[in-house]
Amino acid sequence: MAVKNRLSHNIHMVSDSTGETLTTIAKAVLVQYKDLPFKQFMHSLVRNKRQIDTVFESIKQDPGIVLCTFSNSKLKNDLQILCDSLSIPLIDPLEIVHKSLSNIYKIKADTIIGGQHELNTEYFERIDAMNYTLANDDGAISEDLNIADIILVGVSRTSKTPTSIYLANRGIKTANIPFIDGIALPNELYNVTTPLIIGLIATPERIVQIRKNRLMALNESGDTNYIDKRSVSDEIIKAKKIFGKNNWPVIDVTRRSIEETAAEIMSLLRQRKLNHNENENYPSI
Repeated sequence: MAVKNRLSHNIHMVSDSTGETLTTIAKAVLVQYKDLPFKQFMHSLVRNKRQIDTVFESIKQDPGIVLCTFSNSKLKNDLQILCDSLSIPLIDPLEIVHKSLSNIYKIKADTIIGGQHELNTEYFERIDAMNYTLANDDGAISEDLNIADIILVGVSRTSKTPTSIYLANRGIKTANIPFIDGIALPNELYNVTTPLIIGLIATPERIVQIRKNRLMALNESGDTNYIDKRSVSDEIIKAKKIFGKNNWPVIDVTRRSIEETAAEIMSLLRQRKLNHNENENYPSI
């Protein structure tokens, strides 16, 4: 049913941590309601009653649904009382998960604020992966490529760098190397034994479009083979031949978001580990 009155719809997200969880949930849900002009308000690191009162003033100013994640049940109850006074719904999207786990395993959850951001081994592995990935970006080989978990190879503008950073943030050491017509790929690439090498491609139309936008942003001339469709097509064909010759799996990123490309890469990496009967665990996307 069409929305008759396109009034602003306010959603307040209140968290005692960074608010990353609520942001992810809201993004996943609100995209399904494109006809509703949602306005989002983030209130993070809310950890005492004074901050709750400040948040409530904002809610009164722009009334709307409240999503919350609190480890402290008292603070959540304080916010619930205030929301009830305005007949505003308060939703804890994690509550049903906690209740289900508690009922199944007959235990209570540990109340750890921002537990997913704890400075543990996993955290430092992510930092290590990020440092490695940034140092080995766009063909810069500052360390042994064999240290990498993933090596991405692709023509310009196939999102190699942002995909690499996304993977690194999940603890996956990722190097990326550009395929440039007329320039040989580095010898080191053919000597690695540990990393999974993946080729990235896209349609010529998509590559040309992105390259034109980049040249416009840089105020540079577009009269080059860099944005010539025939040249780009030839470049992609040559890249695919090398990928096929070396039996590197190929991902077409034309209609994929960075998250979707990363998910496919993670799936390939897991399958490779299973095929080698290795028991390493990699985080899910």
